[in-house]
Parts: sequence; structure tokens; C-alpha cells
Amino acid sequence: MTMTGNGTITRLRAATIAAGIAALITVSMTTVSAEEKPITAHSAIDWKLERINSRLSLDTAKSGIILPTGRNAALQMLEMETPALLKDAFFAVLVDSSSRVGDTVERGELSLSDLNTIIDAGRTTPPAFSTDLKTISMTHTISLFDLASLYIKGKAPYEPKPPLETAPTREFTGILIDARGALPVHGEYGSASLSPCLFPKLWSAEMDPLFDKSMVIPAIARKRGIVQYSASMDESKYRDLIGNDPLRIVAREIYGKNRTDPVISKDDYLKIVSLKANRKILTEGKVVIICDSAMLDSHETGITRDKEWWFVRGEIGAKLEKKPIRDVELTDSWEGLKLMVYDVRFEADTARVLSEERGRLDAIAEALKEAGPDARFMIEGHTASVGKPSGELQLSVERARIIAAELAARGIDKDHIGFSGVGGSRPVAPNDSDEGRARNRRVEITITP
Repeated sequence: MTMTGNGTITRLRAATIAAGIAALITVSMTTVSAEEKPITAHSAIDWKLERINSRLSLDTAKSGIILPTGRNAALQMLEMETPALLKDAFFAVLVDSSSRVGDTVERGELSLSDLNTIIDAGRTTPPAFSTDLKTISMTHTISLFDLASLYIKGKAPYEPKPPLETAPTREFTGILIDARGALPVHGEYGSASLSPCLFPKLWSAEMDPLFDKSMVIPAIARKRGIVQYSASMDESKYRDLIGNDPLRIVAREIYGKNRTDPVISKDDYLKIVSLKANRKILTEGKVVIICDSAMLDSHETGITRDKEWWFVRGEIGAKLEKKPIRDVELTDSWEGLKLMVYDVRFEADTARVLSEERGRLDAIAEALKEAGPDARFMIEGHTASVGKPSGELQLSVERARIIAAELAARGIDKDHIGFSGVGGSRPVAPNDSDEGRARNRRVEITITP
């Protein structure tokens, strides 16, 4: 078992630095204790205004800068540290149904240098001093479209072929999808509200793909994204995009790990794909998705690693050290604290946990309680890969659901637990040995204190 932390912030910080904890990506000064760094950043994503807003503050006392004489030095420090401070916030932005920006950086689909370029180009306000001259702050804003443009690589859109099955239809001027309220999650037992993302996909009820970013004219996608989100049914607010006679659709389900993709009826699907003029609507990105206002409102994004965050990390670490658990690691990542539980043993090809796991689950639940009553836990199931991706995905979701239920039965608030699965798509070891498959048969618990 790999553990750091002994219940005190000071020793935890020393152990963290010594171990060089940075998860898969070194995400800068926000990975160390707030006591060590004089600059803090708080970021929020606003889907209504289609931008990410951040506020950066420098504690002049901690930095050793005396104002007003040290004004230039303070500004230089803020400017130098801005990209590093904001990475965690940008890593947390939803890209599509399965990935956040951080996932794409880890996979090499997006480079840190490109992300830094976008951050550097953000709009900043003139710095403001507190009345006691102890802090200096400024705001930083970038458009979500600027971030999305990093993922638009092609020069021409993909043109879908006419379907084998068609239906009577007519020309429409745009597509309006009502995805408000709690909708069933395709392939799962629960329901959820649709989450906005940079590149949502559309699916038919038979899970035939209808729309994704590759179908939109690149120049359009870079300028205004591939869809527009709104919480209003007042069509005058987006008339210039979808016209006077849009196809009005009610979403039947949502799909994806990140709950981002509307699923529509077969009839509505055929009304679009059966006519070339309607397929052209997709290539021009004339799509509006209506979702719950709360999902579009400004909300904080990224991890704030303050004193309490590090204290919680130390307490969980100390609990796990006091009663060591087989094949468990506590690490840091851009997503938050992460408890990796390897070689979770289930009955073969089922989601039934073997009785020998009960003691380990007892100890894990006790450790997670150290995060406090307001903490949130996301459980992600992983399977070994044996060449059956569809079945592996469903099995991983079921296993994550069972682990969530087991933890809830041990006193973790069930309303604070989420779960998802990714099948065998993200192995941490080769699948050609029993040891490797055991390593891949794991559960990752992300903890947000």
C-alpha cells in the first residue's frame, strides 16, 4: 500500500513534496499546501455567458512584498503564476460524454502548451488593492469557444451518409431539443439532469449516432461551438440560430459518463437524417439544447487545495496507515483526492462482491468518513479487458453501483455518492497476466472534501 499523511498538515506537506506527488500531470503550485503559496485562485464556469471566470489574489504578507512600493513585483508574480494556478479549473471542464479537459491532456490529445496559450490570451481586469494593502487581486476571463477551438482539427466536416431506413419528413430551419428535468440515464437505473459540455453528441433511441463535432463546419465550430445551450423556451432568444420553423424535440434519455448527450426518439431521428437539407442543419451547428437553469448557472470548477483540504487528506491517510488495507493507494490528481482500490474481487462476470471483501470495505468506509459530512464521492468502476467492450462497460457500471451501495450501508450518505464505469478502456497494467488483470479490476474513488 502506498500512503502519505499522518494527520498533521506539516508532516503531510513534507511527505507530499518528498514523494513528488503530481498524479499523472504536474498541475502546478495548486498541488501544494495553501500555506506555502501566497497566491490563490477561484474559478467558475458560466454556460449561460459561455466563459470561465477566475479571481486571483496575492497575499502580500506571505509573499514578502510591501505595497505600494512592491506593486510591480506583485503584478509580475500574478502574471507568471496565472497559467499554473488556473490549470486545475480548466482540467475540470467537460469536453464530451466521457472526458474532461484533464483527461484529454493525460491522453496527449491536448498539449499543455496549447492550453497555456489560451490562458495567457485571456482577458484580465486591472489589479485591485485591498484597503489595508494586504492583498492584490485581479480577474481573468476566457471564452469557452476559445477553449473548444483547441479540439477542432479538421478542415472540412464529416458528411453523414443517408440512412438505410427513412421516413416522411420536411425541411426544418434548425433543431430545438428540450432536455429539462431529471431524465433516465441510458444503460443505467437512475436519472439525472443533462450537463452542458463543449461537444455533446446526439443519439437515437436505438443508440445510432446522429451528431458530433466532426460533422460541424470547422470555422463555425471554432467561432460559436457546435450547439447553443439555454434554459429558456423563449425562441426569440436564439431565433437567429434555429430560424422560425425548427424541429422541436423532447429528449427521452441522456447518455454518457458525464450525462451530456440527449437521446431522442427514432421518429425524430428519422425526420432529421431522411432529408439532406435537415442533415445540413447539423453541419451548420443549428442546434439548441434546453436544459435546467441550475446546470447553466455559474458554479465553481477545479479543486481548491486549502488548509482544510490538506487536513482532510492527512486524516484519511492516517486512518489508512493505522489499519493497512490490501492494494489501496491514496493519491492526488487534478480531479481531487483519489483512493485507488485494486483487485476488487467479485463473483466471476458479475457485480456480486465476494464475502472476503467485507473487511476491506469496512476499513475504506471508515477512512472516507474522515472527509467530513459534506464530502462528495465519485466511484468509478474498471474491469480487465478481455475483448468485450460493451459487456465490460455495463459490468463496470454495475460494480461501481454495488460498491456505492456497500459504502452507503456502512454510513456514507448515499446522496453524496455518485458512480460510473468505463469498462476496460483505461488499463493501468497489461491484461496478458493474472496480476495485470487484477490490477485493472479496480475501483477509483474521487473525494471532494
